[in-house]
Amino acid sequence: MKSLQTKVELNYLMLLFFLFGFLIMSWVPRLPEVKANLGLSNGEFGSLIGTSVVGALIALLTVGHLVHNYGAKLVMRIAAFAMAITLILLTSTHSTLIFLIGNIILAGAISSFHISINAQGFDYQDRTKSSVITLLSGYWSSGALTTAIVSGLLVNRIPLHIHITILSLVILLIMLFAIKSMDSQLLKPNHDVEADYKISDIFKGFRIDGLVSGALLCAVYLEFAVGDWAAIFVKEDVGIKSGLNTLPYILFTFAMIIGRLRVHNLYSRFSIQFLVKLGSLVSGISFLIGIFAVRVIAPDDKMLILLILCISFTAAGLGSSFLAPSVMNIANSRSASPASIVLGQLGVINVIAIFVVRLIIAWTAQAFSLSIALIIPVLLLFMVPYFSKIFKRL
Repeated sequence: MKSLQTKVELNYLMLLFFLFGFLIMSWVPRLPEVKANLGLSNGEFGSLIGTSVVGALIALLTVGHLVHNYGAKLVMRIAAFAMAITLILLTSTHSTLIFLIGNIILAGAISSFHISINAQGFDYQDRTKSSVITLLSGYWSSGALTTAIVSGLLVNRIPLHIHITILSLVILLIMLFAIKSMDSQLLKPNHDVEADYKISDIFKGFRIDGLVSGALLCAVYLEFAVGDWAAIFVKEDVGIKSGLNTLPYILFTFAMIIGRLRVHNLYSRFSIQFLVKLGSLVSGISFLIGIFAVRVIAPDDKMLILLILCISFTAAGLGSSFLAPSVMNIANSRSASPASIVLGQLGVINVIAIFVVRLIIAWTAQAFSLSIALIIPVLLLFMVPYFSKIFKRL
């Protein structure tokens, strides 16, 4: 089989990361409609979304070993199918039981694709000796931003289930084409008996790197919180019910893209440890300013609140953009295991922690307000400098 040129392979990787972000984030700006379909409160909806931890844990514990033993192509194909079908189901149903099952399957599929595509990215990085993980994360964010814009424009124009059904099927076909085109360079099944990873090794070889896991949770959770709650926050707490309620989320994601695509220009002038400290503080402080603005400005000044939120979300996205990819890079360099195994084990700890924090935020929002609940991701960002010692070796 003819091998792909390095540049062509990278283009396919960038395309898959873009499509991955485009697909799985397509329903996020329209989560208020999903919540309305189910007829749930903030606390109930947040708890239901949090059940994704079950599917994510199963995938994170097993998929790294499956990629290592059976190759990336099979895992990526199955995950792509599962993501498309479950997204169609989740945006069509009015049943909390069906949503629960679909949400668990979707989370497992997302984790499976995440592990396989990032393992492929690390393999490319190792072969070419070029740092591409943060760049590829930027393309994921580009897909998330593009789909947020599309979804915002379609609110109140095209029904949610029609939008997601057409989009999911089209993206699935393009993904399958890209995977097939990359076949010659995709991670192959392991045939080295000495390097074989068995199911029993999932637990025997499980290693918790406390500093890395803590750093990843604190660095990445703001992105989850914005994805889960930004559209609902602007709609319900600020009172903006048009497609403008997605604007802060769009700007946050756009800033993340810029940061991920351009941060490498700063590596020659500043240490990564300094950049991580600075980025986390800038992100946390700016996001906090936006949250406080909602509390102190008169409710009638909706456009002023929206303007401040847009500025604060943009600065927060820029500051936090490179934090999580940088932690993933250091996690891979601190371990002798294959990248797929490292990503899976790191993900297990992170997804459990995120599940707990998601519940805390959901029920804090239920008991008080989303404005108060969204202070929690800021507090986590302020803890990132404590973990920055892991970057001393970079």
